[in-house]
Amino acid sequence: MSIIKMLDLPVLGDSRGSLIALEENKNIPFSVKRIYYIFNTSLGVARGFHAHRNLKQLLICVAGHCKVILDDGEVREEVLLDSPTKALLVESMVWREMHDFSPGCVLLVLASDYYDELDYIRDYERFLAQSKLELVEYTEVFLELSWRWLNIPLIKEMTMTPDFSRAQQADFFSRIGPSHGNYVFGIAQNKKNIGACGVKNISGGSGELWLYIGEKEYWGLGLGRVIITKLEEIARLAGLSRLYLKVSSKNESAINLYLRAGYLIKSEACAGLINMEKML
Repeated sequence: MSIIKMLDLPVLGDSRGSLIALEENKNIPFSVKRIYYIFNTSLGVARGFHAHRNLKQLLICVAGHCKVILDDGEVREEVLLDSPTKALLVESMVWREMHDFSPGCVLLVLASDYYDELDYIRDYERFLAQSKLELVEYTEVFLELSWRWLNIPLIKEMTMTPDFSRAQQADFFSRIGPSHGNYVFGIAQNKKNIGACGVKNISGGSGELWLYIGEKEYWGLGLGRVIITKLEEIARLAGLSRLYLKVSSKNESAINLYLRAGYLIKSEACAGLINMEKML
């Protein structure tokens, strides 16, 4: 399936010349928060080499021409932009590279949000890891894996998991679902099961976010931010307006992850717990 999505821009005007009007949520399929343009690019210079976690963009070559490579982790395609009447829609989690700029090329970019360096993925290997991450059904396979993961001493300490029995685990499994006030998912990266996450204790428009990656070789790849974004979207669709969480004061990497994702520290609770929350 092609990831190249070209939009035709309606041309207005008369014998005096042409005009194209750009209107958000009309011929631009999103609300526009930022507009910039690239020009005076030196011969042989390539631009881009990044992806965005959430941002959408529309690229229009209003003068001259350039080539754009798009890559979603599965498909890699190239397109020539050489007309002010054509726009290239670039979705989130798509790697992009721009090259072969002609002299006098002006590339106009319309973006769905303000500049946010934390939304960028600038390392291709990290992009590949994050693009292949999925939230999947939490099956008995994940239940068995969770028994192993949550009994690894370091993970047990960082997730503040108390001792639990097989019977307690089976009871947890029997109470998965919105009717029991929770959403529970397995985490798969490139089809490998690596962890679990969810939103629990749903009540009054709020829910408690939780997640852990049980396979240590997947730590440090930026997957946590992707998981949080996916859970927040699920929470919004479920009508929640607030997510909160509890994190160990010893788990500095998790605290920093949640701070970067927009969660605020509300209080430092007893027993080494920190309470955090975010309004959606």
